Amino acid sequence: METKIYNMNGTENGSITLDDNVFAKAAHPQTINDVVKAQLNNERLGTVNTLTRSEVNGTVKKMFKQKGTGRARQGDIKSPLHIGGGITFGPKPRTFDQRPPKKVVDRAIIGVLTELAKEGTVRVVEGLDFNTGKTKDVVKFLKDQSMDKALVVVNEISNETKRATANLKNVKVVTPMHVNVVDLLKYGHLAINKEAVTPLQEVLVK
Repeated sequence: METKIYNMNGTENGSITLDDNVFAKAAHPQTINDVVKAQLNNERLGTVNTLTRSEVNGTVKKMFKQKGTGRARQGDIKSPLHIGGGITFGPKPRTFDQRPPKKVVDRAIIGVLTELAKEGTVRVVEGLDFNTGKTKDVVKFLKDQSMDKALVVVNEISNETKRATANLKNVKVVTPMHVNVVDLLKYGHLAINKEAVTPLQEVLVK
C-alpha cells in the first residue's frame, strides 16, 4: 500500500510504499486479545503475600484447656479463626509470565498496524528527530501532525529525544524492535521515521 510522507511541520513530502504483509493484513481479534493479556500479565509483579498461621508472630500456647470450660475448644491465638491470626489459602508470591510464540505476537502487531493504517493514523515522517531536546518542539510536532498522542518509532533514540519526551505522558518513543500491541492500542497514532519503516517491516516479516 502507498502512503504519504510528511515533514516535521506536517506538510506533505512525497509518498512511500508500505509492505502489505505488515500494513494490510488483518488479524483475528482473539489473537490480539491473547497477546494483550499476556503482555499485561507479564507486567504484574506477583509480590502479594499473606501469612499462614505458621508464619504469624505469636505464641503457640493453647488458649485454655480442652475440657471443663463450657466453651468451644480452641488452639493457639494464631488460628485463622481469630483476628490477627493466619490467613487460610491467601495469595502468595507467584509469577504471571506468559510467553506466546513470537509468530503469534508478530501477527497481533501486524493486525493492529493494519487497523491503524486503515483508520489513517499511521504517519511516515521524514527526519523525525527532536535534536533540540525541547519539550515544546514535541508538542508542536503533535499539533502539526494533528495528533493528541502518539507512539514514535525511530531507529535510534538520542539523549535529546529522551529529554524532550520525558515529561509527556501522551508520547512514547521506541525502536522498531520494541513496538508492541499494548502501546499501539494505547496511543492510537503511529509516527514512524521514514528510515525506520524498512527495519520495522523486517522485524515483523521474516
